[in-house]
Amino acid sequence: MRRFLAQRAVNRRGFTLIELLVVIAIIAILIGLLLPAVQKVREAAARMSCQNNLKQFGLAFHNYHDPNSGLPSNIRPDATSTVRVRWATYLLPYIEQSSLYSQISLTTNWHAQPTQFGTRLKAFECPSAPNGTVVDGAPDTSPAWTNIVANGDYSGFYGVDPQLETLGLIAAGSGKVDNGAISKTTRLNFTAFTDGLSNTLHLTESAGRPNVYRLGKLVTPASGLSRVNGGGWCRPASELFILRGSDATGTSFPGASAINITNGETLGTYPHAYYNTDGTGHIYSFHTGGVNALFCDGSVRFIRQSLDIRTLAALVTRNAGEVGAQE
Repeated sequence: MRRFLAQRAVNRRGFTLIELLVVIAIIAILIGLLLPAVQKVREAAARMSCQNNLKQFGLAFHNYHDPNSGLPSNIRPDATSTVRVRWATYLLPYIEQSSLYSQISLTTNWHAQPTQFGTRLKAFECPSAPNGTVVDGAPDTSPAWTNIVANGDYSGFYGVDPQLETLGLIAAGSGKVDNGAISKTTRLNFTAFTDGLSNTLHLTESAGRPNVYRLGKLVTPASGLSRVNGGGWCRPASELFILRGSDATGTSFPGASAINITNGETLGTYPHAYYNTDGTGHIYSFHTGGVNALFCDGSVRFIRQSLDIRTLAALVTRNAGEVGAQE
């Protein structure tokens, strides 16, 4: 009996140190193999959620168009008012935000309504972007730029920088400051899109603002005049103004690089010497390889960051007669 118990004790000995280290090494290798796959699945889900946000806006734009005789623009609803209202505010009832819309005054400036516009709306946020901790504010308040309103990651263009045409980077006739899908002066309707609704970009991503990002890295946390002008989902200055591009480093403007190089030019002074009081944002996402984009026919596509700026300009313009490539 004693011999049996002694033999059993020998058979039940624990792992040796070498065996334990081998097991730990195998587990570490498996984690190393699985982690990138998990991250890819997570990003794919975030990218799909971002596309769904844009699809909601596409449906909202189309549902708004007919009963209102045109698309929502960044116009002044009251001829006697200096207040400009962004398209995003007009679309609230069409994205199941009627109760919020009923609390908003269209004749009161957005930064004077922080309770309403401080509301985070998931439809305006790309899940891949650093949302929740970034907010935006008005540049002409005292103290300057008090961050009071929630951010949004989707914007459109008023037009295309004529300097790009002068530099020979885009087709002749494309460089106009008022040929985009968003307007500051006119309620556009679908007949204005002579290039075709499926060939005209309506909204795309400009994420991370008002912090300054370049090539996937945070360069400048937003403060004072050291920030991108724009970002709040309710701000007309959150539009991308005009397609301008930059050099490959995102520090010199204009240029041939336009997607995922930088999310905008640093403000520096207000009003800005070039943008005036408009936003200084550029096309930018936290997706790998490109950005999601909504077209005026309601379709959502992924635009590669390698897309030539000449083709991109053709997609931005609504009536320049170019043929824009589709991704």
